[in-house]
Amino acid sequence: MAKDQIDELEQKKKELEQELGEIQEELDDSIDRVRDDVSTKLDPKSIIREHPLPIVGSAAVIGFLLGHRGRSSGKSSSAGEFSGALLSELKRLATRKAISFATDYVEELLEEKAEKHLSTSNGAEEE
Repeated sequence: MAKDQIDELEQKKKELEQELGEIQEELDDSIDRVRDDVSTKLDPKSIIREHPLPIVGSAAVIGFLLGHRGRSSGKSSSAGEFSGALLSELKRLATRKAISFATDYVEELLEEKAEKHLSTSNGAEEE
């Protein structure tokens, strides 16, 4: 009798350990998926690809505001000149990068539309 109860408890223990292992694997997979989703959604390149025009517009507005702020100050120290030159260079680089992203995005859209158009026109000819 006691032997049967011990065997039954050991069997239940093994089943519970197996179930816990499966739950742990599911949790690990779920955590990995969430981590991948978050890193993908927070990746600057994917954000820019998904919303290129608002990003370019925001960059232009920020550049305009920073540039306008720099002109209104009357400082003529060498540190001010250096920071102004640095800021000017950063604005120039940011503008080039924004334009590059925008043109890449437009090129991808045009290529997709051209491929889609070609595939639909080829499909119509084959029928």
